[in-house]
Amino acid sequence: MDMKSQWMNKTLLVLSVQMAMGVAYANDDVALGEYEAVEETTESVEVEPELGGYETVQEVEEQNATPEPVQPTTASQALQKQEGDATQETNLEEVFTSSERQYSLIKQGEISSYYDLDYTYYRDTQLDLEMAQGQLYQLRVQENASHTITNTFTLQYGLKDNLTLTASIPMVAKTDLLKDTSTAGLGDISLGARWEPFPLKAGRLPLILFGNLSTKTGDSPYEINAATDLATGKGYYSAGIGASTRKYIDPVVLFASVSANYGFKETDLNQKRGLRNITEFDPGISGGFAFGFAYSFNYDVSMTMSYQQSFNTGAEFTYHTGESYSAADQTSSTFSISLGVRTSPDTIVNGTLGFGLTEDAPDVSLGLSFPLDILGFGKKIR
Repeated sequence: MDMKSQWMNKTLLVLSVQMAMGVAYANDDVALGEYEAVEETTESVEVEPELGGYETVQEVEEQNATPEPVQPTTASQALQKQEGDATQETNLEEVFTSSERQYSLIKQGEISSYYDLDYTYYRDTQLDLEMAQGQLYQLRVQENASHTITNTFTLQYGLKDNLTLTASIPMVAKTDLLKDTSTAGLGDISLGARWEPFPLKAGRLPLILFGNLSTKTGDSPYEINAATDLATGKGYYSAGIGASTRKYIDPVVLFASVSANYGFKETDLNQKRGLRNITEFDPGISGGFAFGFAYSFNYDVSMTMSYQQSFNTGAEFTYHTGESYSAADQTSSTFSISLGVRTSPDTIVNGTLGFGLTEDAPDVSLGLSFPLDILGFGKKIR
């Protein structure tokens, strides 16, 4: 009986210990589960709002950030008008009139000056004949070529807004291969004026009238030894008048002009020509016309193409024997291409290339023109 009671007590004790351990184990699982849940919630609360806030700030900064300027990547983008550039019409007019000055005026009280460098080349074939009593004793074919460089300084003054006065002083250098001689000196000084009689109005073409008086300050071709010397002037006074107009049609300027000159008769000459001496020379009347267009490539560069034709008629020589000789009428024409480039906001340089289309015109002509205002030779008088 005692043995049976002891065995039952041991059995109850073992069951009690097992139940106690099971309860303790269950309590540990709940605590761990609750801790892990709290930790996971804490991590979720701490991490997600922080990442969300960072992303929002980054998006706002990206939206508010100033974009970097895009650099031009093509030639067309580089040539597009930039802020501060002149309008295309104003720029083209300025570049065009800097080379074709007879189509423009300057403001009242302003002074401007220009320098022009021109080169011309003539090539000719001459026949050297000698006859006596109707018989030909000598016939020789000679090739001749002459080079001429002219440096011209031009001064303009705006007497009124519609009236501009001009003065030009040329310095001439010549070389003749056939005569094997050269010369240099002052050319023929000329004075002129340009006048716009009507104010500009919409729909009406501008009209500019111009006149000039050319002197004979250069060496006269009728007062030198014609066989060995060269002249730097034409040898007589002349007066001329003309008119010009232009029309702007985007992106070109069309222009045209017409002119006429009268040469005053020269007397008291004594130049030997063959077996006779020239005593008088009447230059007659000369004139011409020109037309062309200027095209703007961009806001700093333009090209001008023009055609010029001139004529001379009525020239007459009188000899000491009383005989007279009327020279044949002459006509010459040239085609020119001019490129105008703006090298600074106030400076435009023009280069010209010309080709003679007739026998009396220069075979080739080159020109360079730019304002002397950059050297201080232009200003506005107060």
